[in-house]
Amino acid sequence: MVRLFRLLSIVLMLLTSVQLHAAISSQIDRNVVEQGQTFLLMLSFTQNDLRGVDLSPLEEDFEIISRSHQSGTSIINGELKTSTKLIITLAPKRAGKLEVPAVSLNSQQSQSHEIEVKPVKQLSAVDGGVELLSTLSDSEPRVQQPIIYQMNLVLGQRIYNASFQEPTIKQGKALIQPLGEQRQYRQTLNGREMLVVEQSWLIIPQQSGALNIEGAKLSAEIRNVNGSIDPFRRMNDPRAVRRIYLSADSYTVEVTPIPKSFSGRDWIAATDLSLKSEMSSDDWKVGEPVTRIITLQAKGIGQDQLPEIVLPSLLGIKQYAAKPVYEQDQKNNELGVTMTQEITIIPSQQGEVILPEVKLPWWNTETNKEEVAILPKQAINVLPSDLGNFTESTEHSPNTLKANTPIEEIAPSSVQNKQSITPVSPSQLSADYPATKEWAASYRSWILIFVMVVVGGILGSIITILFYKRSRSSVGDSTLHNAQQNSSVSRSLNTLQKACKSNDPHRARDALLTWGRVALDCKHLNSLQQKLPSDVRDLINELNSCCYDKARRDWKGDKLWRAIQGYDLKGGKCKLDHLEPLVPRMGC
Repeated sequence: MVRLFRLLSIVLMLLTSVQLHAAISSQIDRNVVEQGQTFLLMLSFTQNDLRGVDLSPLEEDFEIISRSHQSGTSIINGELKTSTKLIITLAPKRAGKLEVPAVSLNSQQSQSHEIEVKPVKQLSAVDGGVELLSTLSDSEPRVQQPIIYQMNLVLGQRIYNASFQEPTIKQGKALIQPLGEQRQYRQTLNGREMLVVEQSWLIIPQQSGALNIEGAKLSAEIRNVNGSIDPFRRMNDPRAVRRIYLSADSYTVEVTPIPKSFSGRDWIAATDLSLKSEMSSDDWKVGEPVTRIITLQAKGIGQDQLPEIVLPSLLGIKQYAAKPVYEQDQKNNELGVTMTQEITIIPSQQGEVILPEVKLPWWNTETNKEEVAILPKQAINVLPSDLGNFTESTEHSPNTLKANTPIEEIAPSSVQNKQSITPVSPSQLSADYPATKEWAASYRSWILIFVMVVVGGILGSIITILFYKRSRSSVGDSTLHNAQQNSSVSRSLNTLQKACKSNDPHRARDALLTWGRVALDCKHLNSLQQKLPSDVRDLINELNSCCYDKARRDWKGDKLWRAIQGYDLKGGKCKLDHLEPLVPRMGC
């Protein structure tokens, strides 16, 4: 019986050792950290290809700050074995007892770990800390009524490596988009000067019911009180800084549906809305254009919610509407918009013209009632044209008369369009001689104007040709320069691709340096790493290790080539303002 028990124990130990050998071994460097501190998760693998490692379970409660690789080779009982260690720096996102979940690679899986994160009281901005505040313009909006979510980041001290997340919709359906540019200004509170970063978002509910808006989030590093005062030590000493996670307030609002009693064609929910109309002239004449300007002003609504103003067609006038012009602004956490519509009106017959009344129903969100904006009816008396019968006879002629052209300045060609000419007697000719002289003077003035127009046209053509040749020359030089630069980038990428395909780290490093110089104007790898994402930096660090470690011969270049090949030269680098180390702009 004892022998049987021993035999079962030995078999169980062998099975357990085989299972442990097949699994991924993992460990953490400490079990207790303070909120904002980082710790290391070390994973050991028995294979070199780590492309299938799934680290996504870690991102729920932890932020992956960095990761690095270490490879080693050992000979045990004459058998060559290689191992790879993946070292991940993690920062907890919240306080409490957290579980570091298992990490899997193919069919292998590591064990999980438990870590205790002690809470740390965050200082207010007045006391030298950082605060993330938010406001919402309306807690009971209507469907398609815009509401403004405004965030204020108040900085009582400098922050580093900031990562920002905009507000999101967790429940309900709504459109969300940034409203204007990020604004930064200084503010003094309790004798302390602080930097305030302000950003607003426009949220437009698309359906009624509950709408849950999760607040904006900030992840950044601040200088540790007990750490070094030298800001450059934070690159080498993790104790000199600690990471903070801030969340602005979240909101749950109840979106009210469109009232069934609303009578308008287009749903408009605003706090104020008005219509007005102006005419460029009160004296209307046949054939002479008049400009009508219709202005719509509204508050609590955006330009995307404004309807199109449709005017009815009228007998006796022609109307030509220009493209509306919008001016949108934000004051006191309220949106305002002004739409200006210009309409050119040309009367085609004399008499009285009635411009009918225009009504625009809208919903007042303050009084919770329907209101109507009105353009009142107008009666206009259209006078005959100053050109008399000439307007009608030359309406479809190439020599159409311009408005307000005096009768005595009409060219003889216009007079020749008459169907009959009455003979003139010598006595009448002598009596009308002064009028003939006036006509001749007018004719000479028209010839002089014609000559001046022709000469001006010739000079303008010459200047245009010279300017076009000069611009073509400058554009050609610029195009040649861009073509040469693109060619250099292509050659450097081809060299890098060959080096990566052949797994030659030394050639790959030289080709990478060449690509950095011609593509990103980087003279060494350090400056190149600063312009590339963190995952590409890790690949470059691994490449450097292989180049300077003579014992390593296991470098694979396919991952580096895919990363460089997929890098966007135009959009890869965020353009920040002079406060770049503080808070990145949205989308960077």
